[in-house]
Amino acid sequence: MAPALDADAVVLRRPRAVWAVAHDPSRAGVAFACESSGATARVRADASTRRNWRVVETLEKCDRAARACAVSPCGRLVAVASFDGATTRWTRACAVEGHESEVKSCAWSRSGSLLATCGRDRTVWVWERYGDEEFECAAALHGHGGDVKRVTWHPTEDVLVSVSYDESVRVWREDADGDDWSCAQVLGGEDGAHGEGHEGTVWCASFEPRALDDGSRGTRCVTCGGDGALIVWNGRGFCDTELEFGARFACGHDRAVLSCSWGKNGVVAAGGGDNSIRLYAEIDGTWREIVTVENAHDDDVNDVQWSPHDSSLLMSASDDGTVKTWRFKP
Repeated sequence: MAPALDADAVVLRRPRAVWAVAHDPSRAGVAFACESSGATARVRADASTRRNWRVVETLEKCDRAARACAVSPCGRLVAVASFDGATTRWTRACAVEGHESEVKSCAWSRSGSLLATCGRDRTVWVWERYGDEEFECAAALHGHGGDVKRVTWHPTEDVLVSVSYDESVRVWREDADGDDWSCAQVLGGEDGAHGEGHEGTVWCASFEPRALDDGSRGTRCVTCGGDGALIVWNGRGFCDTELEFGARFACGHDRAVLSCSWGKNGVVAAGGGDNSIRLYAEIDGTWREIVTVENAHDDDVNDVQWSPHDSSLLMSASDDGTVKTWRFKP
């Protein structure tokens, strides 16, 4: 039987776009969705069946659109990136402010001690957390030549990846003396050391879950872009935190690939501007499209996220105002 991605449920239906979803890493069946209205909804599945999702709480704190959200590893804190230039948290204990304009993305480090944000002002900020109500700027990082679309952390190391409108992927890490952060690598773009990068805006990056690393090539990272391609970067060097070109494959999307997520099942999910969701797997050393869901939504698929708890569960968010769950059958 061929692999399939079956529609499971419509979790959320709003009159305006939903831009991002985030699973709670500490609790199965809990997720958050960011809306262009500025609200962030917390949704929960039935505890026994992990189905029958419903909205249990709505945060209406952002003055402008809520662009992205991220749940801390402990599950107590939810960062929400907003077009009002601030990053707030679920209880609004504090607002983390520094960006000069729209904040596009936010992400917690593996330990939850660091929060990364990025924005339209072309910068990446790293914030150090002290307790639940105090954050201090550890670094304001410059280098990108355009909007920074997404930030994501390495699964085991305090190493950060950012992707941008300038067509580049940048790797950031703390200096050996621990006093500052700097750019360790530029992949693609005008300043890149590799010519195999994207030929358009890089929209998203997702690391391979550490459990899938067989030790032969290090922890890999996948990126997707406006060129309709996915690129897999192999990990190498110290703690395999350096990246090098691994494979590039043009996928079936006929418009920009806006989001990608590498699941514990080894499958990469991608959502695009053509309203479709597509799944990719490495078979005998070659990446292949194994599932295509045309018209998965009625508009752009802005985000796709595999559950960290259930390897069959995929969640998607769209400009059509809905959040949907899907079930993967290998």
